[in-house]
Amino acid sequence: MTSVAAQAPALPADLAELLGGELAPTVRRMGERPIGGGPVTDEQARARAAVWETLTETGVFDTAADGTESHEHLLQLGELMGRSLYRGPYQDTAATAELIRALGPESQEHSGLLDALADGAAAVALAPRAAGTDDPAAPAPLTLGDGPDGPWISGSRRFVPFADAVDWLLVVGAVPHGTALALVRADGPGVTARRQDDISRGDLHTVTLERVPLFGGRLLGDPADATAAWARVLRSLRVRQAAALVGQARGALALGVERAKSREQFDQPLARHQSLAFTLSALAARVIAVRALVEQAARTDDELTVLQALALAGELARDAAAQCLHIHGAHGMSEDADIQLYFRRAALDALLWGSPAQLWARAATLL
Repeated sequence: MTSVAAQAPALPADLAELLGGELAPTVRRMGERPIGGGPVTDEQARARAAVWETLTETGVFDTAADGTESHEHLLQLGELMGRSLYRGPYQDTAATAELIRALGPESQEHSGLLDALADGAAAVALAPRAAGTDDPAAPAPLTLGDGPDGPWISGSRRFVPFADAVDWLLVVGAVPHGTALALVRADGPGVTARRQDDISRGDLHTVTLERVPLFGGRLLGDPADATAAWARVLRSLRVRQAAALVGQARGALALGVERAKSREQFDQPLARHQSLAFTLSALAARVIAVRALVEQAARTDDELTVLQALALAGELARDAAAQCLHIHGAHGMSEDADIQLYFRRAALDALLWGSPAQLWARAATLL
């Protein structure tokens, strides 16, 4: 079977160089937040701005907004982002553009926002969960109201990425007649964001919303239509995340192989030991197999295949990071070693759009 990646045109050189070239180690570190809080460093802020600018210049937001993004480029970009451990609101912003396009809002405000997303001039964070155990496919309830100044929402959401750095929040919630997609200003009145500490030291926040006015004075689409649109975009998000997790596994495996060749034991490189060579070979084979399943999920958009691909990609990313961390020895757990970044990130990223239990349980109903 010929790989889709082998057939597809390459990503723009600037983007490939930024995420896969000499600057990749800087990109890996730009997602690290201090333990216990505190702002990102100036170097991290510059790196984040450079990545966002490159994404904008290479047109990846345009293709997500107008629906011309190919499955091949979606996979290539996701995998490259995963391998470099890129962290940013790209996935959420692209998903919001897909939702606005799918629902075809008539309001000038939402059309203007779609243009801003296509130009990379605005960033969005998705907020579907009220608790860590929530399945994003079944968003938490949301309170809607109507006051003198127009419609508003109230509720709380956890694990909202980059809530303090984006322009908009897209709050996804269950309402009596379907799914509410509520766009609100991230820095608007009634919005409170508090960063959560997690093992991956990321930019996840708990967001509290108290009578927050809706952008444009209405929900994004009718709740009945929004239910189907959210399900469709969630499948796309899960494919993107599966590709990123395959990329993470590739990145961890590359570091593991490099360490096995350079670290000596019993007067010879670790890579010469048969058991270790078998371990690395097995991981490499799993990467190829899971990558093929993710390709199939992207081409078919079949929910069962998407669920299986994401679950297996999450398991692969965790296993690859753990095995390659072990190869590094004690050094691998130090702050100077990049392999510990893959290990910590996989612990969270493998759960981001559904835990293994949620994914396999839903998959079982489709068999």
